[in-house]
Amino acid sequence: MAKKAKKKMQRDAVSPFRDKLWNLFKEQASGMDGADVVLALKQAGEEIWAVGIDDTYSSMKHQDDEPLGNAFDITWLTVVCIKLKEIKAGKKIRVRTKR
Repeated sequence: MAKKAKKKMQRDAVSPFRDKLWNLFKEQASGMDGADVVLALKQAGEEIWAVGIDDTYSSMKHQDDEPLGNAFDITWLTVVCIKLKEIKAGKKIRVRTKR
């Protein structure tokens, strides 16, 4: 019995860019205190929530589509990288959630 050939998964045009952002995230976080990385993640999440990007993503059809997921990843990763860079530059990060 012959094995079925595996269907090669086609990558979309933004996947390589998303992968580079993950590498940038790793570089930015390298050498940082874990608490600072957590603070950057939290602030990024709050900013994405505050402007409604999460609601926009949640209301879209085809959430399982790779391009839509990549678009959300790119947005989130970009904001996280910005926050990490700000922390490294000594900028005081303000967390907006109520304690």
